[in-house]
Order: sequence, then C-alpha cells, then structure tokens
Amino acid sequence: MDIKAILLDFDGTTLQRDQVFISVRNMYAIRKALDKGIYIVPSTGRAENMQPPQIEAEKRIRYYITSGGARVVDHSTGEIIHEEILTPEDSARMCRVFEGRNIYTEIAAGGKIYLEKAVADHLEQYPVPSHHVWFIEAGRQIVIDKPSRYFSENGIGIEKVNMYGIPAGLQQQIYDEVEHSGVAHITDPVGENMQFFPQGLDRTRGIRKLLDKLGISMEQVMSIGDSVLDAEAVRASGVGVVVGNAPQWLKDEADFVTAPFDEDGVAIAIEKFILNKG
Repeated sequence: MDIKAILLDFDGTTLQRDQVFISVRNMYAIRKALDKGIYIVPSTGRAENMQPPQIEAEKRIRYYITSGGARVVDHSTGEIIHEEILTPEDSARMCRVFEGRNIYTEIAAGGKIYLEKAVADHLEQYPVPSHHVWFIEAGRQIVIDKPSRYFSENGIGIEKVNMYGIPAGLQQQIYDEVEHSGVAHITDPVGENMQFFPQGLDRTRGIRKLLDKLGISMEQVMSIGDSVLDAEAVRASGVGVVVGNAPQWLKDEADFVTAPFDEDGVAIAIEKFILNKG
C-alpha cells in the first residue's frame, strides 16, 4: 500500500481527553511515519496558531489544513496554499451576530484567534473551554475592541467563529441569523456552543490543492477522523480510518475502524497500515 500522506483530525481523534496533548504511543507512531518520509498533515477545525504543542514542536510537520479547510498553509514559510474565507465586509456583518452580546467568542482569521475586548477583559466570567486555557495563558489571542469595525477597516476575512455559553434566550436567534445570512453556515444544532464557517466550505478542496502541490493523489492518503467534518476526507482517501468513538454511520463508510481516541486509535492505524505491525 503506497500511502504518502496521513491526514489527522485532532479533537476526538488524535488528542487525549484533555484535548491538549497527544499520547506517547500516538506521538511515537507519528514520528515513525515521518521517519519513513510520509507527510503528517493536521486536518482540523482549529486555527493555525491553536495546534497542539507537540505538533508545533515537530518541525517536520509542515503543512496544516486548518479551520475546517478554510485555510491551508505551509506553516514553515507562511505560504497560503488555499483559502475559503468570508470577505471583510461579510466578516464585519457576521461579527454583529455576537458583538456586544457578552458571549465568549473565538474568531479565527489569518491563522490567529481574536477576542472581543469587552469579553477578554473579564474572562473569569465566561466559559472558556478547559482545553483552550493553555492558549489564553500563553497570550496568543489578539484582543480587539470592536470586531466588526476591525475586520472591515483592516480588510481581513474570517475563517471560522466559535461561540461558547450562548444564553438560552439567544440560541435560536443567533442560529437563525447565521443560517439566514447567506454567507455562513452553522455546523452544530441549536445550543449553548455553536461554530460557523463560510457557506459552502468543503475541506476536500483544500486537501486536493495541497496534494496537487505535493504530487500526491487521494489514493495515496490515509485520513483519520471521528466526526461529520472528517467524513468527506474519509470517503475520498485511499484508506479512510475512523476511531472507535465515531458515530456508527461514519464507521460504516470507513475502510478501517480503529480503537477509540483515548485508546491510541491513531497509533494502531499507523502501525497497521504504515509500520506493518498489524
């Protein structure tokens, strides 16, 4: 089997339960695959500067598919290989969905995470996800006073938006505002935590653009994931792998179902298909 690249989802797939670190066995398998000249490519909903510390530290991991495919980048040079982002004008409009409503919101743009100043000044009052605390404590976030004005005036387009702890009375309203915007789409059901991406975003377009650059076909790719956001890549890859905690419908479409994310499922798949241990 001529696998030349492995696409890795993180949350619910590669990371441990803390959603910050990768297990010793998983990381060992990843490094062994790199030793064999195989590209390890993060393929995740996370922004470029919110990748797991062990991934950032491994300089041989060069290409990132981030924000659900909205931004594909060569992390070593900063080259943008593919982008599907909101226009600055649409970014400003979508910021008004949450702006001034006292909702903890992470705005991904240009590979970075932006926070609204009114919220950032009182983070102790908001439900910052536990696995994002390291990021906040490291000071990687950019605090801006009025997001709608900032993105419009600076000509910056948004990749994705994550909202946490949305008050019950606003959940349906915010969902409807995004879905009726014509430019963005929420990937979650109505609830206290919702994220939205540019309308029509397709992660596989970014994947194919990167593979074209590397001279690799989808048949030479192994994709490992756990959710609906990974489904198209799992279907299109030469070897589509899902972890044991994935929903049954996704397992039914996979070529191989490995162990759950917290039982070194990624390592088991790499050992089987790349390191010939299975």
